[in-house]
Amino acid sequence: MIFFYHLLSLFLAVLLVPLFSLTTLFSRHKWKGLINHFGWVPAKTRPCKKTLWLHALSMGEVVAATPVLKLLRKQSPELYIALSVTTDSGYATARNLDFIDSVFFHPLDCLPFTQLALSRINPDLYVVTDTGFWPGLIDLLHRKNVPALLFNGRISERAVRRYLRTGSLFKETFQKFHRLCMQNTNGEKAAFALGVSREHFEVIGDSKYDALQTMTDEEKERVRQAFNLKADTPVWIAGSTHAGEEEIILNAHRQLLAKHPDLVLILAPRRMERVKEVAALLKKKNLSFARRSLLENAEPASVILLDTMGELARVYSLGQIAFVGRSLVQPGGGHSLIEPLSHGLAVLHGPYVENIGHVSEMAHQQGLAWQVANPEELEQKVHTLLKNPSHRLEISEKAKIFITQQQGAAKKMADIITQCLSIAKPD
Repeated sequence: MIFFYHLLSLFLAVLLVPLFSLTTLFSRHKWKGLINHFGWVPAKTRPCKKTLWLHALSMGEVVAATPVLKLLRKQSPELYIALSVTTDSGYATARNLDFIDSVFFHPLDCLPFTQLALSRINPDLYVVTDTGFWPGLIDLLHRKNVPALLFNGRISERAVRRYLRTGSLFKETFQKFHRLCMQNTNGEKAAFALGVSREHFEVIGDSKYDALQTMTDEEKERVRQAFNLKADTPVWIAGSTHAGEEEIILNAHRQLLAKHPDLVLILAPRRMERVKEVAALLKKKNLSFARRSLLENAEPASVILLDTMGELARVYSLGQIAFVGRSLVQPGGGHSLIEPLSHGLAVLHGPYVENIGHVSEMAHQQGLAWQVANPEELEQKVHTLLKNPSHRLEISEKAKIFITQQQGAAKKMADIITQCLSIAKPD
């Protein structure tokens, strides 16, 4: 099966060069790193004994990998660390890590591109985080006896069904990994269903818990002032929303304003390119709003539209309640609940949370999260929580304990990577 995959990729490579080049013209960073996609990635800039190539798909994966990479850098200053990404947000986040040797866009999974990239990096170990499994590259690594690791592994039931429909391609791909380090037991079951031997996978947890940055009261106050919010202003936050969800959220917010006239909603679409679309919806609903980027000169508004990148994790510190998106409209999947929980917020989400099912189940069991399915349920739950500050205080204390209990995966993963590097062939 992999032979035909490689063969097909040779033909696709010819088409992808012009077609992919055109798509990058509309991106913020991809066009600058266009040649990376075709395998011309940065060569090593200094001599080293061992080289780690770690791939983190987007901003969330880069954030999750950061505590692991910091530990590795501290343990092995001579280690060469090459960090690849797929998205603009991932690239922007990775460029801020001054302890990384090179940052670039992951090559497209076509034989000439991946072969060129491997020849330039010559890694001793390849690590992929979360998701993003490229059969062609994993096969080349396997043939070169370069071990591949998965950490923070997450494979949903839907993904397993999709992989199994490809025949043996993905089953063989997962069996070529040296080790699969999964976030939770759901991923463990998925690995088993894909035919991975029991000794090649384990549950080590989610390093996103270790990546959380605590904020001082002074830092929280600076964020509050930047958003022109009074200390006693009630705030709820709808984070990482997708198309179809803003309509539901804004309908709920309109109902809430009748009971809580001073309430402010901070609305954060997942993708910045949708900001204009969401702004048009706010105008259509005749709700007063201000863009985050223009707050200095804005009049007080009941909705603040977050149109800046990388702020949401800190913005959660302003709220009492958070709704987490990609969960109200099918197919959904759900975004991370970890950031709002780390700030002690009560968390709401829709019914479609397959990608974060394990975290949501634990949060529900401990009374930290609730499911809502429509504007009425969303309004009712936010209202109930707003009028009960003692309950919110109890939730806040329990949420912080919950976060502490989940930490430690970064240290485990750094130890596994160090162990694998110690037995890997030297350059």
